[in-house]
Amino acid sequence: MCGVQSCIWEDREQCPSFLSLDFSGTPEEVERIYLVLTHQDGWTCRDTLLQEDFGKGYEIAVKRGPVRLAAFGNISRMIYDSGYTVRTGDQADSIYTCFLDTDCRTDLANDTVRMHKDFIGLHIRVLEDMLRSDSIYLSITSSSIGYDTGGEIIEGKFLHIPQKVPDTRNGSGYRQYISRVTRQRDSSLTLSINTVNGDHNGPVTVIGLARSLEEAGIDMEAEDLGDLYLTVDFAKSVIKVSPLDWNNINNTIEIEL
Repeated sequence: MCGVQSCIWEDREQCPSFLSLDFSGTPEEVERIYLVLTHQDGWTCRDTLLQEDFGKGYEIAVKRGPVRLAAFGNISRMIYDSGYTVRTGDQADSIYTCFLDTDCRTDLANDTVRMHKDFIGLHIRVLEDMLRSDSIYLSITSSSIGYDTGGEIIEGKFLHIPQKVPDTRNGSGYRQYISRVTRQRDSSLTLSINTVNGDHNGPVTVIGLARSLEEAGIDMEAEDLGDLYLTVDFAKSVIKVSPLDWNNINNTIEIEL
């Protein structure tokens, strides 16, 4: 319950506005949406929609006046605190978002919620040429950890140590990892490849990923974020980046380590 009730007063300014929202265009990848509605005086309402409800009409009574809407899709492990942030040690959820301001100063209001992909999948392959296959691990760090209800990026400490993808075939010559990060507000996104050899535990190389994202055409101002496919080749001292997949030669760019 959001604490707003209907009324029959002649002074309609004290009555709620009934806001109709259209979720019918939500991408099929979105399974659940957490909705946060906030009035300028601080009144807040939260609700949840399931995938089977996206095509149905949705109406909610809200406090009359300007209302800010924030919709967060596919929340699994990220935590809520006036927005959603990544837990320390976790990767980002496969998050989709929509942020908009809607005018609810009349009895009836309506708007359309358009969900956009707001995470970057990092698909990383490390060629094993001169490394023992059991001796390396990756760590990904950043200063961007989520979004507030106005759509602004929340700053904090992001650290994720992805595990090797289990179905990477033996003898393939590489190790494969997957991680997810949110939209980045600066150039701090970093990949460290570390080795464990006896008592030594330290980085083999540290790669700033801001350039890789730029070279792959991933624009932080775009409504929908793309994924990054990255291959680290120590033998050639290069990394190969692509926004599409591992084998798309026409869209692969080499960057010196």
